[in-house]
Amino acid sequence: MQFKISGFWKRVGAFFIDAVILGIFGLLLGLFFSQQFVELGGWGRTVGFPIAAIYFVLLNSRIGGGQTIGKRALKIQVVDKNGELISLWKSAFRYSIIGIPYFLNGAMIPESILQPIGFFLVSLLVFGFGLSIFYLILFNRNTRQSLHDIMAGTFVIRKGLVSDKAVKPIWSVHYAVCGLFLVLALLVPIFVENLSQNEFFSELIKTREQIQKIPQVVYATVQDGRSTFSSSDDKSKTTTYLSTQALISHPNIEDERLALQIANIILETHEEAIQRNLVQVVLTYGYDIGIASKWNSRRYSFSPEDWLKKKESNHEN
Repeated sequence: MQFKISGFWKRVGAFFIDAVILGIFGLLLGLFFSQQFVELGGWGRTVGFPIAAIYFVLLNSRIGGGQTIGKRALKIQVVDKNGELISLWKSAFRYSIIGIPYFLNGAMIPESILQPIGFFLVSLLVFGFGLSIFYLILFNRNTRQSLHDIMAGTFVIRKGLVSDKAVKPIWSVHYAVCGLFLVLALLVPIFVENLSQNEFFSELIKTREQIQKIPQVVYATVQDGRSTFSSSDDKSKTTTYLSTQALISHPNIEDERLALQIANIILETHEEAIQRNLVQVVLTYGYDIGIASKWNSRRYSFSPEDWLKKKESNHEN
């Protein structure tokens, strides 16, 4: 192999251009289908996956000359080990290795679908494949192949340039590191399962489940934390809080009654909520389709005592 391997920054630059193009297209779709995307909730990324697939699979194959718009702008190209353009099917396989982990990462998939085997599969793809892809892009300097290139037998080269040196093989240590990532990824679900049995985390899970039973709530996360601030007189103050972010199905993020309903659930289901300095409810409306996202949020942050006063006032009205 005497072709010139593309460097790291050219590949990053090409991907950035492609991401901007797909992002603009996704936002344009959002102008017409935003409510439909919102209603998809955690499944929103299933919209972006096939759109990105059409773009990358077609253009990286011989049909597109091995070049997306970003690659064409930076004069790099996808080829096989013989320097030939790849078939549509090989391009699809190459895309799936990097595309599936990317679109799964951050997707709000219900636990009922993931249990029990699904957790291991998603962890393997998101953490195992994802970390391996990131690691190889950064550290595989010989061939600059990431996991999707290695598995598909492809290279990204500088179009029209020939090297006077043969491409060095991949350092064997890189394979060992990626193997370690894959093993650790299979252990993550076991760790999470054990963590969920802990009384502290089980209460958070129970609270989140109750919040998600509200019809207007598409998805929710709950966090128990603390923040420390230092004042000008070198004194520090620590604030403890319970916070939830609720993705809602309607655009009215000013719905204080809904925020109060969620806060009441937190106070009723989490035994230590009343001991926190603040209980925060963030109402969020928007969508994430993988290639584009749009969010609007409104934060309601009060002490447990103030939330209880609001509850009493609401009952009186």
